[in-house]
Parts: sequence; structure tokens; C-alpha cells
Amino acid sequence: MHVLFAHHEPIDPGKARWVAMLRTLHAVAGKARVTWFCADKEHRVRDYARDHLGIQLSSQLSIRTLPAVHKKMGLTLNSVFFRGLRRALQGTPADVLWLRSDKLAAHVARSKVGPPLVYEAHLIGELWSRDRGDPPARAQRLHELEASIYGRAAGVAAITRGLMDEIESLFAFRGPSAVVPSAVDTSVFKPCWTGASGNLVAYVGTLQFWKGLETLLAALAQAPELRLRLIGGSQQDLAAMRTRLAELGLVDRVELVGRVPQTRLPGLLQDVACACHPLPGGLSISARFTSPLKIFEYMGLGLPIVAADVPSIREVLQSNSNALLYAPGDAAALAAALLQVCTDPALARRLAAGAAASAATCSYEHRAEKLMDLFTRATAAGKATSG
Repeated sequence: MHVLFAHHEPIDPGKARWVAMLRTLHAVAGKARVTWFCADKEHRVRDYARDHLGIQLSSQLSIRTLPAVHKKMGLTLNSVFFRGLRRALQGTPADVLWLRSDKLAAHVARSKVGPPLVYEAHLIGELWSRDRGDPPARAQRLHELEASIYGRAAGVAAITRGLMDEIESLFAFRGPSAVVPSAVDTSVFKPCWTGASGNLVAYVGTLQFWKGLETLLAALAQAPELRLRLIGGSQQDLAAMRTRLAELGLVDRVELVGRVPQTRLPGLLQDVACACHPLPGGLSISARFTSPLKIFEYMGLGLPIVAADVPSIREVLQSNSNALLYAPGDAAALAAALLQVCTDPALARRLAAGAAASAATCSYEHRAEKLMDLFTRATAAGKATSG
């Protein structure tokens, strides 16, 4: 099988989606021929994969750079790249086109070019727009954009069951589908937790408003015994975080590490008492539509995990088995859960063992297998329809 993949944004090492894309492309290329149409030069892609992810990309992955105009703030002038992709797809003998950008997928769907389209969904744009408080007209435009994708797609992958259910309900999609959550590179993220007892909690990820960090900081304020190692965030985000920590009187108890290559994470996490993922429950993206990369990496490292009890997390973690879950948005409940894990070595070891065992079925190899199965079913359905 020959798989085409395209993405119009230039690589941004600070965004988790690039970790997921590169590792998934690498894994799929271990099973099929893959051509990736991208906005970066090949050497930059391969340097990022080597320096940040610690991988040498598969020889079955071909990288083709399309014309792109990069604007300020790391954005791309979409029309230039989109035109180049449309030309590249005309008459291609490939079997399937796999996309995860809603704008790019909608453009291809409306253009009616290329092989059968498999769309990898990460959220419902209309609902996310409402969560952000955007004007109703913008939410409606996103609904129409997504409707054009699902009306044309030969197959759909969704990162959570809740997201797939919403796609089927809102857009009446009935074609080949698969729930394909995030994954972990088990060659990098191996069990390394030292069984440390103490009071150091870790959070890894961006500092966006929907990540629940305000709840984590409030929990920290209620539990003076705890300290926090916060890994991630742009320089602008970190500056804002320093201001917030000063307001809360937490400066001396929070270590701000900033962004680091993935290869450094095991060394920064092996000595913590536990890791935390404090998603809020009131937003669609956090409650139902996220498959947090860091949860899988915590699992791979064999860390005790404390996480919010929201549907998206429950698809991966089970309380008192491979994590300790608490009521989302409840700072007191989070503080109690963190203290429980930090002060009960037997519980921490049991949760760590459960997390490491669960990670064995969450590799990028498994993710690639699910995608390949979907590609096969989608191309078969496409041939049956055209026949």
C-alpha cells in the first residue's frame, strides 16, 4: 500500500502534535510506503526527528517539500501550500490520502482530487469554538467545514471514543472508522521510576488555559508539603506563569523547566513522587476529545499518575489500577490525591506497575496497525463505491 500524508504547517518543536505526527508517520512507514507532503525542507524534518525525538526516520518515508509561505508566528499562507498539494494529487497512483488538518482536509474534499481520504480527527471544531466563546458565526463556519470533510471521507480515525460518537451523531458519518488514541515510543519511554518517596509532583505539557493548571496551582496552595516540577511552555507562557506563581506565593515551590527535547524527559521524571494531568471537566476538548500524549509517556516511564476523572481520561486510565483519579476542577480533591500517592509508597508502586503494564499496548506500533487496518477498509469501501 502507498499512503500519502500532508500537513501545511512548518514544524514547531513546542507543539505536541509534531511529536505524534512524526512518530506515527515513522511507525506507519514501517508497514507501508509513505509519501509526506510538507512545508519544511527534508533536512529540517530529519534533524527534528533525530535531535528532539531520538529517531532516524524510516527509509520507506519519502518527504516532498511543497511551496509554502511562512508568515509571522509560525503560520503558513495556506493557499500557496493548498494549491501545490492539489497539483501533486492529480493523477497520483497512491492508495489513500491521510490528513489530520481540518482546513486541508476540507480543501481536498471540496476539490475532489486524490485517492480516498482518511481523516484523523482530534476535536469538533464547532464545539471547541463555542468553548472558547467565539461568535456563533464562526462556530457555524466550522460546522460547515467539518461537514464537507465527513461528506467526502472514505474513513475516519478519532482519538477518543467520545469524539467518534460525536462525529457519528453530528455528521451522520457511517463509513469505516477506528478509535486511534495517542501512543508512546516504548524505546524512549521505558520504566525508569526510582520508586522515589517524597513530595515532588511533575506536570509535562503546554500551559494552555484548558489544561487545568489553575486547579493544580490551587491544589499546591492547599498542600504546603508539595512541590511542583513544571516541564513545558513557551517563554511567553513561562513569564505569565511566573507572575501567577508570585500572586499565589508559590514561587519557591515550583520549578519551571521549560521546553525540552523528548529524549530528556525520562531523566527529568525518574525521581518525582508522581505525575499529574489536571484536565478540567467543563470543556469539550478536555472532557471528551483529548488523548493526552503525556499520559501515555507517564505510563511508559512507569510513573504513579494522578489525573482528572473525565471521560477522555477514563478511556485510558482506571482509578486505583493504573492511576488515581479525582473529581475534575476540585482543587481540594486533587491535593488529597497527590498527598495520598506521595505518602503511601505501596499505593505509588502499585499504580506505577499498572501504568507500565498498560503502556505495553499503547505503542506507536499498535497505533500504526490500527491506522493501516482503517486504510485497508477505507480503500476497499472506496473501490466498492466507485465500482
